[in-house]
Amino acid sequence: MDLKLKIITMIAALLLGVSIIGSIINYKKDIDSTQAQLKNISLPLSVDNIYTEVQHRMIKPLIVSSLMANDTFLRDWLIDGEKDISSVQKYLKEIQAKYGAFTSFLVSDKTKNYYHSKGLIDTINEKNVADDWYFKFINSKNLYEVNLDVNKNFSDSLIMFINYKVKDYKEKLLAVTGVGIKLVNIESMLESFKKRYKYDVYFVNKEGEIILHTKEFDKRGNISSIEELNKLQSSIKENKQNKYEYTYKDNNYLLQTKYIKELHLYLFVEVNKQEYMNDLNEMFYLNLLISIVVTLLTILIIIHFINIYQNRLEKIAHEDALTGLDNRRKFNDDIEAMFENFYRGNIESLTLVILDIDNFKQVNDSFGHLTGDKVLIRFAEILKESLRKSDFVARWGGEEFSILLINSSEDEAQHIAEKIRFKIKEDTVLNKLLNKSVTASFGIGKLKNNESIDAFISKVDSALYEAKSTGKDKIIYA
Repeated sequence: MDLKLKIITMIAALLLGVSIIGSIINYKKDIDSTQAQLKNISLPLSVDNIYTEVQHRMIKPLIVSSLMANDTFLRDWLIDGEKDISSVQKYLKEIQAKYGAFTSFLVSDKTKNYYHSKGLIDTINEKNVADDWYFKFINSKNLYEVNLDVNKNFSDSLIMFINYKVKDYKEKLLAVTGVGIKLVNIESMLESFKKRYKYDVYFVNKEGEIILHTKEFDKRGNISSIEELNKLQSSIKENKQNKYEYTYKDNNYLLQTKYIKELHLYLFVEVNKQEYMNDLNEMFYLNLLISIVVTLLTILIIIHFINIYQNRLEKIAHEDALTGLDNRRKFNDDIEAMFENFYRGNIESLTLVILDIDNFKQVNDSFGHLTGDKVLIRFAEILKESLRKSDFVARWGGEEFSILLINSSEDEAQHIAEKIRFKIKEDTVLNKLLNKSVTASFGIGKLKNNESIDAFISKVDSALYEAKSTGKDKIIYA
């Protein structure tokens, strides 16, 4: 694995690790914080809010029933012998309309007549199972009760009756009166709690029976049938607000109870912790995904800039800053690569050309280094224009340049060198810079079998030296 890949891998692993670990740590903190807040703040406050709303919705019928039970009109009408049925019918009808009750009723203890806003509709009978509620209630010590019943006179609807005892002025039982509310209204209230708070709200009577709940609620019957709740049953019935945690069907629940004295019912408010945390879990996965995407984008940006700077560094390391040609280091790498290809049989021949600008020191001395640089730049341009794409050219050092010709015969190599020598000598740009022709000397050599790179370069360099020492502006083949 090269250094760049190692660096990128380390950076990617570090960024992704920090991103994922950070997200997990924050998620765990949020979980702990949310659960603590749920247990100590949200659930208690919600219980109070729900209790208030329950009172608003369910205590009102109780108050109405209480007002009816203490109404002197009803007392006097019953004591007077229940003579004018139309008057009590009108009274019940007005109560029903005024307070928005589904039904209002009066059951006389003396005649056992069941009065409704429609008039006398039934007679209570101890032998009728459907009338057991009445006899149980009048024999109880309670002044009122909340009772669920299916009344065939009202389309078999499940109705919550608020039953209240009517007594005469000597506290003797006269009748039972009250109002009824269709359970669908209560169900909609409980469902609204589920939607708003994600809480399951249900009611339990003193016998432990779950009597009111939503249709989707998965607990039925008596709380004693639920092992974990059965353990808590005695403390639940202490008529005070309690907090519990329990497990049911592999789900963890937080439960808070509150006794509603007016209704003789226990309010149960519980939350499935896994369900409550769903939004938090979804937010965690979303944040994790965003974090990973941002991290990957950051890594891509880093890779992009690493490539830019690497290319710049490679260019600085391999390119001659003045002429734009490869420098000697890069040229040596190219020779070594081509040398291996030659001995592997991938290329047929290698020819090296080393050339030197004649009398270049005089150019710098006479015209200055700035003009000398311009000569070198133009010299490099001529070389690039004269070579094939498969050939290599570099600034060897100072005013020396090197060319590596791939698969060129001896005649082709001499032809290329001659063409370059002629172009240099006749170039108008160079002639204008120095007011005279510029010439160069060439050494050429072809790589022979079993010849080393050093020997190969040395013989071409010797040929160049011979060209320089024997008159210059010539080409010597080694």
